[in-house]
Amino acid sequence: MINWSKNLPSTKPKYLAIVQLIKTLIQTDQLLPGEKLPAERSLAYQLKVDRSTVTRALNELAIQDLVYKKIGSGTFISQTPQIKSLSININWQSLLDPVSTTTSRIQDRLSQARILNHEKTIDAATDELPVELIPKLETFQLNWQTHLINNKYSSSTYKSLIDTLSHQQQLSHKISLNQQNIVVSGGAAQSLLLVLSSLLLPGDSVAFASPSYFNSTAVFDTLDIHTYSVPLINSNFNLAKLEETILKHRIKLLILNPTFENPTGETLSLKQRQQILNMCQKYQIPIIEDDVFGWLSSSDSDVPTLKSLSPLNVIYISSMSKLLGKGTRIGWIIAPQVISKRLLQVQKQLDMIPSMLAQEMVDMALNTPSFPTQLNQLISKLKQRRLAVADIFKKYQPTWRFSIPEGGFYLWITQDDPDIFTKLLKKNILVKPGSIFGASRKSFRFNVACMDKKGLNLLEEYLKYLD
Repeated sequence: MINWSKNLPSTKPKYLAIVQLIKTLIQTDQLLPGEKLPAERSLAYQLKVDRSTVTRALNELAIQDLVYKKIGSGTFISQTPQIKSLSININWQSLLDPVSTTTSRIQDRLSQARILNHEKTIDAATDELPVELIPKLETFQLNWQTHLINNKYSSSTYKSLIDTLSHQQQLSHKISLNQQNIVVSGGAAQSLLLVLSSLLLPGDSVAFASPSYFNSTAVFDTLDIHTYSVPLINSNFNLAKLEETILKHRIKLLILNPTFENPTGETLSLKQRQQILNMCQKYQIPIIEDDVFGWLSSSDSDVPTLKSLSPLNVIYISSMSKLLGKGTRIGWIIAPQVISKRLLQVQKQLDMIPSMLAQEMVDMALNTPSFPTQLNQLISKLKQRRLAVADIFKKYQPTWRFSIPEGGFYLWITQDDPDIFTKLLKKNILVKPGSIFGASRKSFRFNVACMDKKGLNLLEEYLKYLD
């Protein structure tokens, strides 16, 4: 919702201030092509000016072909307003600096350990699948001439991939695409950057669960977005704290990873999801649902996605990178049509168009006949490794506290030693400490995906003698 009076510049005379305001709203995609402006009487009331001032401003904009009037219908933004795009105010220095000194030091120690003692290292700090677990799909047959044609005539999206994803999302996640569009991106992280760039302004505030991998991402600092965390403990999202945070900090978006949350593996119950949706609808807060692990459930009774429960109030993000490796770099956003139009505009402005070749490869992968079987085999292997690691933890470290999720890659362990990260590192066990995710140093994340037979044997050997 545009706050017309708050955003009105101090330019004199007033009609030029209104012209400047509407130009800025077009440049920042807050007013979209074809969008109807408020009635002149309503605009005059909101801007606290005479109606004649608004009329003069709109006439000036019409001369510049930025708006057009329909008799009896009102004033609309031109379909192709010819106006110079504003640059997006990105804090480039935040990309050069580490997210935090602590996080940078931890990442450096992990990188050094991987290099120095590779053969004897258990790398449970990684964010991805080991190569041997990535689905072994068929050799792709790519017609280069067809690829060139696709690249020439498709401005940003490979239509066949959109069709494939539409079928996949409606079938696998029961997401209705009625009044929704799919926007293909360069991965889940880029999807988040695109949504935030499109909907928020520098200085706006968002909330997310804690602990969370959102705590360690640089995207919020890059865009000068303020972040506030809400505790998520034992699958219980603190709704009272969420409401307090919304009211105190004027939250514009809630960002959630509600299924196999990273790092905890938590999955919010149906009741919790409905309560969160009701509260956000009460305060008119949109939700971004990050569902990159939704593919990897071993449960027969999956909880509905937030998107399927409230299609018009949730922007849904997913990706193939957790299945096919980070090199895939293809993700997608499912958003209401008016939002998806804005996302596509900003995507073109920022030149964030995903590789057409990568899109074709992902489309081929999803349409490979063996893909469903390979996916089920991956889910089964992850479950076996998750249970095997849990058994070793219970046997050799009975004071460690954790629950076993029904999917994803991770176990989230809490114990009583604040130096556990360093002690495990000395035993060649690499984990992600809780401090990276905004939690205590007494907690850590363990990726079970890497735990093949050799890894399980090493884990038993190392944990036997852990101080």
